Amino acid sequence: MIGVCITTYNHEAFIAQAIQSAQKQVCAEPLRIYVGDDASTDGTEAICERYAAQDERIVYIRRNKNLGLVNNTLDLYRRIIADGCTYIAMLDGDDYWTEQDKLQMQTDYLRTHPDVGFVHTNGSTQSRKKTWTFGQRDGVYGLESPGFANCTVLFRTDLLNESLLTDIETQHFLWLDYPLYGVFYQQTRWAYLPQKTAVWREHTSVSQPREAKKIIQLHEERCRMWKWLDFHYPGKVGYSEQEAQQYLYEKRLNLIYQFNDRTLVTPELLKDYKPRKWKQILKLKGLKSSILYAILQKNM
Repeated sequence: MIGVCITTYNHEAFIAQAIQSAQKQVCAEPLRIYVGDDASTDGTEAICERYAAQDERIVYIRRNKNLGLVNNTLDLYRRIIADGCTYIAMLDGDDYWTEQDKLQMQTDYLRTHPDVGFVHTNGSTQSRKKTWTFGQRDGVYGLESPGFANCTVLFRTDLLNESLLTDIETQHFLWLDYPLYGVFYQQTRWAYLPQKTAVWREHTSVSQPREAKKIIQLHEERCRMWKWLDFHYPGKVGYSEQEAQQYLYEKRLNLIYQFNDRTLVTPELLKDYKPRKWKQILKLKGLKSSILYAILQKNM
């Protein structure tokens, strides 16, 4: 059996399409659709209840309080494991699948490749203004890796165990796919199918913030998850404190230019960020404010 894991929060405009795309799957494996509603405050609850009442395959879980993306997902994993599902297919509540044979293709591949535990596909990214194909996304750790598109992923349930879930739970990460798939990357082989099977919507979220300070927090979190993976797999993920700090300095500089905000200039940045050709780097990045440029030039 395949457990479709759908996490949702205030997805009134999108959740019906997500659920429908799961319902339309034509697959030899039986399907159960788990929808974890993280205490939505819009019309998401009513929509989910309507679909659950019409389809016995849908298990709708309404949270009494907001758990956050990670804990909401971990609870769904535990339910899926307890129900004996062989596979887990990921689908966020604001994304959707475009091909009815997506799950069949992926489970067929895993059945014929017993050494592979994780398979993802091609797909599209959709914003308000445009849609584009994102293609193969290699790797899930390292500072510049975009990771796998969550809505394209299917993996074997036996890659999960309570020790791993509890460890991740205690870390209080902002999101789950990066550290979890980083673990899978070490435990099993993974495969990529070139078929476009899903649409990932790009808009403001935990992983796509619009505010400078939240973007900085995202980059700090990426470093923390990278360090966590290095703790579990020392020497295999290439973590370096120096590289992590350099990465954060460069991201902060980008945000200074992007938001033209002098409050983002920190004493540590002025003291420690000293690439060989920093003047050329500053010019290339197009600093908007001559005042900020003067501050950096004077102090670096």
